[in-house]
Amino acid sequence: MTQQPFSDLIKQQLGDSCGRLSLWLTDSSVESDSKVEIENLIANENFAELRDRFWRELEFGTGGLRGVVGAGSNRMNGPIIRKATQGFANYILKQGTKALQRGVVIAYDSRLSSRFFAEQAAGVLAGNNIQVYLFDTIQTTPCLSYAVRYLGCIGGLCITASHNPPQYNGYKVYWEDGAQITPPHDKSILAEVFAVTRYSQAQFLTYEEARQKGLIKSVPNKTIDAYFAQVKALQLEPSQQKDVSIVYTPLHGTGAQPTRRALAEWGYSKLHIVAEQEAPDGRFPTVKKPNPEEPSALQLAIAQASQLKADIVLATDPDSDRLALVIRDPQAAQGAFKHQAFGDYVFLNGNQTGALLINYILSTRKRLGSLKPEHKIIKTIVTSDLHSRICAHFGVEIFDTLTGFKWIAGVVNEWERQGLSDRKYLFGTEESFGFMPGDYVRDKDGIGALCQAVEMSASFKNNGKTHCDELLDLFANYGAWQEDLITVDLEGEEGALRIGRLMQAMRNQPTLEFARTPVQALVDYQLQNKRVRKNNGFAEPIPFADLPKSDVLQLELADGSKISMRPSGTEPKIKFYISVCTPVSKSLNAAHAYSQSVERVSLFRRAVNDFVASIQ
Repeated sequence: MTQQPFSDLIKQQLGDSCGRLSLWLTDSSVESDSKVEIENLIANENFAELRDRFWRELEFGTGGLRGVVGAGSNRMNGPIIRKATQGFANYILKQGTKALQRGVVIAYDSRLSSRFFAEQAAGVLAGNNIQVYLFDTIQTTPCLSYAVRYLGCIGGLCITASHNPPQYNGYKVYWEDGAQITPPHDKSILAEVFAVTRYSQAQFLTYEEARQKGLIKSVPNKTIDAYFAQVKALQLEPSQQKDVSIVYTPLHGTGAQPTRRALAEWGYSKLHIVAEQEAPDGRFPTVKKPNPEEPSALQLAIAQASQLKADIVLATDPDSDRLALVIRDPQAAQGAFKHQAFGDYVFLNGNQTGALLINYILSTRKRLGSLKPEHKIIKTIVTSDLHSRICAHFGVEIFDTLTGFKWIAGVVNEWERQGLSDRKYLFGTEESFGFMPGDYVRDKDGIGALCQAVEMSASFKNNGKTHCDELLDLFANYGAWQEDLITVDLEGEEGALRIGRLMQAMRNQPTLEFARTPVQALVDYQLQNKRVRKNNGFAEPIPFADLPKSDVLQLELADGSKISMRPSGTEPKIKFYISVCTPVSKSLNAAHAYSQSVERVSLFRRAVNDFVASIQ
């Protein structure tokens, strides 16, 4: 391969990035328009942009790719997709002829480049003689997870950047169990991806060629029908009155049609979809970013609900794996939950929705006689311990996993592999608005969880209670919990280095006090040890190996509160998870205890911000 000659100025400005830049400009498989885009940056001496585009190759993490769409090695584009897919294909080829025949199913969401990226990935798999099943139109992530197992595929790909801003796209890899890749497959696939050093190494057939050869087929409609049958089977109270009015927004994503179908099959008809956000549109023109975790994304939905006096507002992200729940409760909105209020509506956080769903599912099953000793629930280590206390009340075992539904699904898959008849998965959740409502999928399912949330809301209404009433009842029994999430965006090469410095600073010299509360222990999931407070320091580490290694630190405080910190696995940011509990007593009722927890969270937020500012 001919080396691209660069001026001394370019070499000085870009340093090690010149090798990746040269590869981009000289590789024959890189499209000409992508080369022109970079050549224009060179001609304009836009070195800052060139450094950002070439300081690394877009990292293929343990779940896949995610990045800004554009030309360059640190961007989402055709060459990067093809190169990564060739690595995935090489791993499949090593599994034998049957693996090729079983094939890979590919889904994509509404983002502007998603169909193109799906066809690029399909073309590489077909070029390696691997059967491909491609959805004809946009499809949800949970349906993709279901399709992998239903079709008996060796793996799956989903082209989505979930809730990221419109300039992003991504590429999630699934294995035959329907979950995103976990050990040992993740590291082995990573090794194969890294072994592909040139974009031109990707074997490729055009979409038309692969169709003619029968190597790309459409996903059969019966697959989608079977998925909805599984969603319908979640229903616990089909005969209850269904007088609950719903405003729903898919945030320009995949969710409108699946939500209509699922709720109709459950018998709920009072559905109003936000017209301005109903049509799939990868520009996401009405929101800054299509993230249902952020109340700003639900402004239009809440405004419409206010006009209609709708009971609940629901939202899913573009690939329909996350769910937000907002409820109408004028009294609570002016009282204990006013910090989460928007007019008469209260925006529930992911922990609150998860706690309500768990309590509803367990209490309803107990009342109906369908709660079994083998039923189990799973949550992540950064999710509220309120969930654990609810499960303990019902005598249901709850398991903790690392952050991410691939780990929740991994536990379920392991139970199946071991044939453990005394463990039947019932529900899983994490704080970031993710819920896995059944074992028919092995990832978050915003559509199935949405139906459960509607049924739960109808039950509350039929019994004359609100969601906030139910939460206060839970607080009275299990303590008043409030959680919060702080995300610090640190983009680019320097941002990545600073994230590392923040983690290392806490790991090397853990703080003895956080928000004027003594730290009792530091749990390090990367080093797999726990350091307990001893006088003005910490005792020798106590090793543990309950979970796989992960770059997560968790401070356990004297009052039972927790602070967790970890780099995001998919975005250039570091996350801090705050969890505070105030006990309820005769002198402190649930509402007042909850208010104290909310105030204490503000203190913890300031302490987190001070820590971040102290490490440059």
